[in-house]
Amino acid sequence: MSAIADNANVPVTVKCRIGVDDHDSYDELCDFVYKVSTLSPTRHFIVHSRKALLGGISPADNRRIPPLKYEYYYALVRDFPDLKFTINGGITSVSKVNAALKEGAHGVMVGRAAYNNPWQTLGLVDTAVYGVPSSGLTRRQVLEQYQVYADSVLGTQGNGRPNVRDLVKPLLNIFHSENGNSLWKRRADAAFKECKTVGSLLEESLKAIPDSVLDSPISESPESGEDDVFADVHNVLPPPYKAVERVMYVLSWEQRA
Repeated sequence: MSAIADNANVPVTVKCRIGVDDHDSYDELCDFVYKVSTLSPTRHFIVHSRKALLGGISPADNRRIPPLKYEYYYALVRDFPDLKFTINGGITSVSKVNAALKEGAHGVMVGRAAYNNPWQTLGLVDTAVYGVPSSGLTRRQVLEQYQVYADSVLGTQGNGRPNVRDLVKPLLNIFHSENGNSLWKRRADAAFKECKTVGSLLEESLKAIPDSVLDSPISESPESGEDDVFADVHNVLPPPYKAVERVMYVLSWEQRA
């Protein structure tokens, strides 16, 4: 990490799981954080609150099968007060983002939920998390603005990239669970073969979406009725990490090995 920091003009961060296979104790996670943060300028860790299973399961299963241990994340916040930690893993809505922040998370990373349902996830963030008044934008207005941007950057990176497919891919779930969603995706997929601009592809494919969907602004209320998975987290934290004692033990064990 020090070598990366020496060759970067932005702060370096680490994104990690809470463990690997049988190396999944809280102390082992802390050993890693302590070593990286003391031997490099790294001060920010993004922690996926599952361990990784390296033998025999797919990446998709690795995002589902290992249990989430949010208590490890909040224990890191407790035990390393001079570092910043962002929580990741299993956070699928804005209400869960706010629940994590309420319990003391420094930051929250939302991954596939934002990709799989961007309108209901990202559309609520400014108001529900940051308290900014709603823009009142509709999907039609968002797509009109995006089309102007997208067509302005077509092919600007060389070798024809980004192309129309690259630029439309982030939009493919914008009508998640809405009437016309499946037809819109099929029409967009067919249009990739002929359309040379994002504007022409949207003009061709958006006929599948009802005006009532295109012209409705985002709901101002975040999702409700979900279980608060963080409500009891501070009652199940592992014992505090004893950095100096633990490091001396690890060094002694390494010397014997």
